[in-house]
Amino acid sequence: MNKFLIIGKSNTGKSCLMDELVEKNQLKPVGFRMHSIVYENEFKGYYMSSIKAVEGYHNNVPIQTVLKSKHRINLTEVYDTFGVLCLSDVLKMKKKEYDCIILDELGRGEAESPEFMEKIRQILELDVNVFILMKTVNTPFTSELRKRRDLIIYDMDNMSQDEIYLSIESKLGK
Repeated sequence: MNKFLIIGKSNTGKSCLMDELVEKNQLKPVGFRMHSIVYENEFKGYYMSSIKAVEGYHNNVPIQTVLKSKHRINLTEVYDTFGVLCLSDVLKMKKKEYDCIILDELGRGEAESPEFMEKIRQILELDVNVFILMKTVNTPFTSELRKRRDLIIYDMDNMSQDEIYLSIESKLGK
């Protein structure tokens, strides 16, 4: 099984690439995705969505909000609560229930949650396909991930989406 780290600036197509990989390869993912909050055609922040519902939570939990002043407020406790439960559920699942784990849009927020980062480390020890989508930022945790020898790194700032897609597709399940 492979571990893929797909890095790139915002809006480089990481999520679109992931959607295409899931759809065209009929993957059954677990993990979490990040989505934009848009209200009246204006960006208002992000929410975290567990791919499989987390018991006791609405499945779409705001993780960042943008005020009228354009100031962003990060709701980092979401990583400690909802995020940890989401990843704990993934770690308890039987491998036959899914094909891959998606950890979408890592970058800054998780740095405030040691327990969430530890769950990611535990997931990376599993013998399953893992996709980490990560912003091009430098934090101690993102640097740690980039240094791992078990991750195949793709940089969307320097490779085409098609090139990355074909490379990952050739490695899936191997």
